[in-house]
Amino acid sequence: MIAWLLISFAVMMVLGVPIGISLGLSAMGGVLFLGGGNAVTITQRIFEGMNSWALLAIPLYTFAGYTMSKGGISKRLMDFCYSIVGHIYGGLAHVNVLASMIFAGISGSAVADTAGVSGMFMPSMIEKGYSKELTVTVTGASSTIGIIIPPSIPMVVIAGICGISTGRMFLGGILPGVLLGISQMLISYIFAKKEHVQPEPGKFQLKEVGRTFLSSWPALLMPVIIIGTITSGIVSPTEAGAIAVVYGLICGGLVYRELKWEDIKFAFTETVRVSARIFVVIGGAKLYTILLTTAGFDKWLTGVMLGFSTNPTVILIMILLLFFLVTMFMESIAALTLFMPIVYPIAMSVGVDPIVLGVLVTVVIGVGLVTPPVGMCIYVAADLMHIRVGQTMKYLLWYILGAFVVIAILIAFPQLITALGAFV
Repeated sequence: MIAWLLISFAVMMVLGVPIGISLGLSAMGGVLFLGGGNAVTITQRIFEGMNSWALLAIPLYTFAGYTMSKGGISKRLMDFCYSIVGHIYGGLAHVNVLASMIFAGISGSAVADTAGVSGMFMPSMIEKGYSKELTVTVTGASSTIGIIIPPSIPMVVIAGICGISTGRMFLGGILPGVLLGISQMLISYIFAKKEHVQPEPGKFQLKEVGRTFLSSWPALLMPVIIIGTITSGIVSPTEAGAIAVVYGLICGGLVYRELKWEDIKFAFTETVRVSARIFVVIGGAKLYTILLTTAGFDKWLTGVMLGFSTNPTVILIMILLLFFLVTMFMESIAALTLFMPIVYPIAMSVGVDPIVLGVLVTVVIGVGLVTPPVGMCIYVAADLMHIRVGQTMKYLLWYILGAFVVIAILIAFPQLITALGAFV
């Protein structure tokens, strides 16, 4: 059974079959031809995977992100970030990173950040003398912060699978996201010096920061509302998503008055498209995971890991390496749905903190989003600039290395993840 599942899935992936369909067809073959069962069993298991109150947050946060990005937030975010870090050498690269850190608190999606707010900076960076390769790399790498600083769609999925607190995971992602942003700014500064880009005019002025803050504060308030209502126990993460939708419509339509009916239609269309793709993957992966577990794959993996070591840090590193390797070839949501139910009990058996595990897995998945061959964020950014992903590798490798340094720091000092959650 295990051989059939792995080989059939690999063959379909090589043939270019979409990941959700590949998982579903491979699992269906196992049910119908190897393990018994029927079409009713298949349908029930797929529906079980998608039928989750927690997962309803995915379309809600996605829609809120699109309405905010279309409702006048992008230009105001750019001005606010520019007033803070624009005066530093390599200013536009730093603005790109900082804007991604702020927009991360709105969309919860790295790809939405790449195609939206971050993508706006690329033409300006090219005009200032940044190479296309560096511009694409900064944009793709910085957008991965979108799934680390809350709200975060992968964190919602992890919390739903493992039954842990979404609010504590959201809080746990704040400091790691900030550290990752700082590392990207340092690397961007070095490359900006190397490319001799034009420095930005002006200098840091507190008055300008205050002016741009007053213009953008309604948008900046959204992450505070989302995290505050969840951690205070007023609402669930899904209900907070509904609040985010209403708040996004109010900000874009009534406060900024830039959200048009065409933008709302676009937000609905993209939300349906993105959410449908995610839920197809989740449903197919649920059926696939059930068959893997029935065939004993979880027991085999547990034996391999615990046979190697029972040290919590070693097991944590092994799990993170597994997710890094898997997300190099597989979509992140599929990887989470497949492997998180299997590795979570292993981590708990040796005493790994569940919040630390969830946050670090999210960070590693972010690295996977810019790591070929399936680095979705870097592909989106490269497509916007009409270059090949391979051309970015001389820069991209350093940003990936910087992310691994941050991960090492977080493993050594897990308090950076759990500190804020201790107040909840």
